[in-house]
Amino acid sequence: MAQTIQVKRGTKAELSTYGVLKAGEIGFCTDTKEVYIGDGTSNSMVGRALSGPEASRPAAASVGRLYYVTSGTNSGYLYFDDGTAWRRINAQKLTDLTGTADDIADGTTYAKVLKADITSGHVNKVSDGTNVKTAAEIKTHLDDATKHRVINDSGTAITDLWSAQKIRNEIELAKHNIEPQSSVKDQNLTAPPASPAEGDRYIIPAAATGAWTGKGSQIAEYQSAAWVYYPPAVGWTAYVDDEQKIYSWNGSAWVRTGGTLQTITAGSGLTGGGQADSVTLNIGAGNGITVTADAIAVTAGRGITVDANGVAANIDGSSIVYDTANGNKLMVASIDGGTF
Repeated sequence: MAQTIQVKRGTKAELSTYGVLKAGEIGFCTDTKEVYIGDGTSNSMVGRALSGPEASRPAAASVGRLYYVTSGTNSGYLYFDDGTAWRRINAQKLTDLTGTADDIADGTTYAKVLKADITSGHVNKVSDGTNVKTAAEIKTHLDDATKHRVINDSGTAITDLWSAQKIRNEIELAKHNIEPQSSVKDQNLTAPPASPAEGDRYIIPAAATGAWTGKGSQIAEYQSAAWVYYPPAVGWTAYVDDEQKIYSWNGSAWVRTGGTLQTITAGSGLTGGGQADSVTLNIGAGNGITVTADAIAVTAGRGITVDANGVAANIDGSSIVYDTANGNKLMVASIDGGTF
């Protein structure tokens, strides 16, 4: 009849109680389906991997054991017993990974996103390394119309938000820099006019008062119910309406240009010219004319009469001779004093 050979067997606990198998001795654990062979010093598990439903997997306790899940949850996965836990050694789930996403290279750098900073699969925060804002905070700022209307009329940086009036003033200043011949109504008013019209301009005198105090020599322009001031640059020119004259800024004062610019060469009793509105005629003393500090006296005689009508020279036309042979010089042949 057929012979049956059975190896030493029993539960895993019974094997543990039994101890070390002899060299070449085989032992089978009936509860864990493990096969061990002894070498006289220790027992080593041999044979195929354990298998069955994951729920039937024995507790991890023997380093080196394998268990293959044949059905149910995680069917098809192979596990390794490390003495403390079963470790899956084939395809892994993300939840099975240890460590962080820092361990995954993107080709250049390493990074991770905190789970708390992800909402519905989207990163919900933005950071520049110092400032951190949530998507909700950014949206609140973008939707706040009041913040967008905040203006800074005193700033000059490119990021400063200016008011429409500030921008208009800057444009007007730029216009004055390229169109320096703008007209001004007056340059002698010491106080601003009570009812100026939009766009009225004035050169402010040194002793100005009221809103013009301390703005001497500047051009004031009335814009949107307020005075706007422009410090002049060398070369600015303005036509003064009430004088009908042109003035230019020379760096320290507004000076006359244009108008009475004829030059009268000194001599023949005439002096003056340049920018003056009038010239002076100087009459030299002699030949019956006396010049004092503030008057000219004319003595009658030799054909000259002085009366209430002024000074008159009476010369008989027939007594005037032109010497054609001697350059047409004027010669007096005779002087007739007239009759009584």
